[in-house]
Amino acid sequence: TLTQKSNSDKPMHIPISTGLIDKVTGKEVVSTKVLELKEETQTFEFPGLENDVVPSMLRGFSAPVKLVSSTGDVDEESLAFLAASDTDGFNRWEAGQRLFTSLTFQEMKGEKSDDTTGYVMEAVERTLASEDMDPSIKAYALTLPSESTLAEEIADGEVDPVALRDARGAVRIAIARKFQKELQTIYDSLTKEMSADEEFKVDAESVGQRRLRNTVLGYLTCIKETGDEQKAAADLATAHYDSATGMTDKMAALGALASMDGEGADARDAALQRFYDEAEGDALVLNKWFSVQALANLPDVLDRVKALIEHPDFTLSNPNRCRSLISAFTMNAAPFHAENGEGYEFIGKMLAELDALNPQISSRMGSSLIQWRRFGDNRATLMKAELQKLSEMKLSDDLFEIVQRGLK
Repeated sequence: TLTQKSNSDKPMHIPISTGLIDKVTGKEVVSTKVLELKEETQTFEFPGLENDVVPSMLRGFSAPVKLVSSTGDVDEESLAFLAASDTDGFNRWEAGQRLFTSLTFQEMKGEKSDDTTGYVMEAVERTLASEDMDPSIKAYALTLPSESTLAEEIADGEVDPVALRDARGAVRIAIARKFQKELQTIYDSLTKEMSADEEFKVDAESVGQRRLRNTVLGYLTCIKETGDEQKAAADLATAHYDSATGMTDKMAALGALASMDGEGADARDAALQRFYDEAEGDALVLNKWFSVQALANLPDVLDRVKALIEHPDFTLSNPNRCRSLISAFTMNAAPFHAENGEGYEFIGKMLAELDALNPQISSRMGSSLIQWRRFGDNRATLMKAELQKLSEMKLSDDLFEIVQRGLK
């Protein structure tokens, strides 16, 4: 039974593409069928079903609507089932994202549910075990929602980027530890299969294999709590870098290495130097080199960014180079929004210097400081303080407009 609610005075005509998945066999027993919702409430019947089923609805983006249960509760058991068994790639991904999101927020609040944890692990287990799933879809199904996506689900004034990163990281590590053996098996199998083919291919199958292998690498290299684990993660990422046949694989390895610390620090520094040397001055490749360091998950990332400002290959007069380092740092939410305000202070200083050279870039970058309403009182006060400092300087019209908007 479906009920629609909208701002329209009359019921709208809403096409809802739906398939039914058998809860016992996991097979699709009713292929995609469009349900024409034309009344405020309608009941659709599917006779002849042998077992209970789970509906997969709004397939193929059939209607721009939001689907919620009549009780308002989230059926996590059904989400776990769809995340592993749905034949519609997007719905499978969406179900997994909703489960990951629920568990991450529970972790952040210190209220992690055994049921939700079980559903997430069940969905991941089924996804890993699936042999007929497209590798690209499997990679997407295993990928957690980004920090920015998760932040969009949080009300204004309550976003805590540091707690969000910690919670998301904890969920990721829990999955990686529980399925480390299975992940390693998939990684080794893909590595063997891909190394046997000397020709670099860009067909869907090859792209999917690289995407899945890089996703699995991300899980395996996030296990790095002990010295031995740090070394093992660094060795794996280095081997991945060594065998890379394209920039996608190389950046996946470098991204993992850039966040290495402890026993993995030497491997991190060696990989960054090697990537820089191999770039041979290519501007686009060097932009990637700056960005991967600005986006690293390290406790001293701000100090590293400040050091890179002084690098011979960095200049504020190059817009793309500014974006690759300074703008990239503002997207690294946890250090940028550090509670001591050092991230805001750094960006405020950079905006003042950059505005004299390129008002268009400084105004775009200034937008990172005007979202203070999204965060708690402490961060909001610190962000507004930087905006106030800027407002007292001689600014370009472009940046002045952004600063004044932020202060309103």
